Amino acid sequence: IHFYKRMFFSLPLTSFISVCGGLLTYHVIPKFREMFIKANLYGVDLNKSSGIKVPEATGVITGCIFLMVSFIMIPFTYSDYLLEQTTTPFPHSEFVQLIAALLSISCMLLLGFADDVLDLRWRHKLLLPSMASLPLLMVYYITTNRTEIVVPTILRWLLGHSIQLGV
Repeated sequence: IHFYKRMFFSLPLTSFISVCGGLLTYHVIPKFREMFIKANLYGVDLNKSSGIKVPEATGVITGCIFLMVSFIMIPFTYSDYLLEQTTTPFPHSEFVQLIAALLSISCMLLLGFADDVLDLRWRHKLLLPSMASLPLLMVYYITTNRTEIVVPTILRWLLGHSIQLGV
């Protein structure tokens, strides 16, 4: 019963912080509009005849706010362990997986921004996500000893149900 009370409390808290992050994103993006246009990070809406400049690379703002909200949620998620209100040991493997996932998201955010600014070639766009997923892959291998990819349903007749990477 204690677990359900804690879960009931965490859902409204998570929802509240997520809504705050969404509102922050909604209010921050227009404030950066002129900054992106001044830095020549803009395009023109081809579906409108007005020729208004539309800022590009604003996904970095959304991604940074997502990361900030995720970082803010870490102490709340592990508050029982930090305040020593539980007798169960701290879930180190779960925590490391979370940090590795946030690191991979940060790397992909950097890739997206670099692509918008530098206009990367396709070979770099294919290589960099593989590098960004390495921290997560290594953590999965260390904590669960599994590094397999589940194949999409359409390709299972060709490749099977999963592919073992063997890392």
